[in-house]
Amino acid sequence: MTSLLLGACTAAPEAEPAESPNEGMFQDFLDGKYDSAGHPLNAKVFDHEGTCETTCSFDLPANSQRGPLMANARVKVSATTGDIATVRFIDDAGEAVASETLTADRVRAVDEWIDLAVTLPFGTAVRVEVQGAVELDYVEVFPSKLGLAIAPGSGTFADDDLVTFELPLNRSLDALRAGDLDLLPRLRELQGAGTATTTDTELRRLISVPVLALLGDRADITELHATGAGDPARIQLRRAPAACHYEGDADGMKVLVTGFQPFPANGWHDNVSAVAVTAMNPAVLRGAQVMRVVLPVEYDRAASAIAEIIDRCAPAAVISFGQGGGAIALEQTAYNLQDTGEISGGVPDNRGIIRAAQPIEPGADAERSTLLPLDAIAAALEDAGESPRFSTDPGRYICNNVMFSNIGTMAPRGGRGGFIHLPYTTAFDDDVRARFGRVVELAVQATVDN
Repeated sequence: MTSLLLGACTAAPEAEPAESPNEGMFQDFLDGKYDSAGHPLNAKVFDHEGTCETTCSFDLPANSQRGPLMANARVKVSATTGDIATVRFIDDAGEAVASETLTADRVRAVDEWIDLAVTLPFGTAVRVEVQGAVELDYVEVFPSKLGLAIAPGSGTFADDDLVTFELPLNRSLDALRAGDLDLLPRLRELQGAGTATTTDTELRRLISVPVLALLGDRADITELHATGAGDPARIQLRRAPAACHYEGDADGMKVLVTGFQPFPANGWHDNVSAVAVTAMNPAVLRGAQVMRVVLPVEYDRAASAIAEIIDRCAPAAVISFGQGGGAIALEQTAYNLQDTGEISGGVPDNRGIIRAAQPIEPGADAERSTLLPLDAIAAALEDAGESPRFSTDPGRYICNNVMFSNIGTMAPRGGRGGFIHLPYTTAFDDDVRARFGRVVELAVQATVDN
């Protein structure tokens, strides 16, 4: 875990190594695996458990000085304005080679533990510093790329476009399929023929292959599932963007409704939002025509898909649905923040990407308020026997990204946009599907009528 010296804070304790089969082999980090304390296995960890009045400094041991690396500080803040804390990688000349600053508008709540992480893409650092008047629990340093990731993510692919699988060094894919089709033998043949290329960097392995060569015969939409180094990932390959297909009253208001694919990437049940969106019946609506889209659970790709469809298909309203907690939650506010820092190690999206304390749109407003008539939607749902609640916390994961994007794209058009969480559900008989389809219908009708 990391052998760092506390400088301006207090004397640092000896770093205790992780109990790992790869002890001392920092660059053979077991991606995505965590010890009993929640730290990545074979990371270098320095407990502090005290306040940093100005700067806490940690010296890196020789076997954890080269990147790509991530330093993650577990901090608790009480300030509510300005720049609160900064994490920096320092080189042997005393210069900061990478840094990340936590500002007040990126803090979800004061007096709660959160993660503040800085990435060193490539290079060398000999020290990590935490600056700012914060309470510091620990700093951990580990390779910044965790587990399997697929690039470039879900979207439209030409036949000769490349899909790239990123893995830990010296690891290969354990499984690769499209539906029931096992693609791993084909990939290995393509690697042997040189059609698929394998590139090893200092810490990572990249396997790139043309789409048509991998699939052989393409459908309009292909769901690609992979497993590598113990981690699942999935993306959607489309031949063309989603058609602007509206159903219902041809003279009615155009409404885009969206749900999500299953989550996590190897999720064993449908996502309730996709079930609801596909189960709703546009024919029962008055004065509305509906376009239905199921989005990938990916930070950048879901939000960009929303914006692209709005630009191309020109809906007057967008209602996005997601998988939430135990109730129907009418979300009032979206935040310009991507963060799963409350979970140690972060939560990857379905293509394997982790975001911690990063803005969605640098320079944009910190918050965006819903453009949906939530009071009218709540009343319609209550009349139907549902018990919706108003929420100001959509999380800082993909649902929040989509909400922030659809509001930001619809506001300049004078349209409506917003987000509704549906209760987490794992079993979907006909009655359950009908119930959540009706929730979507009621939300659309209330939006059109108000």
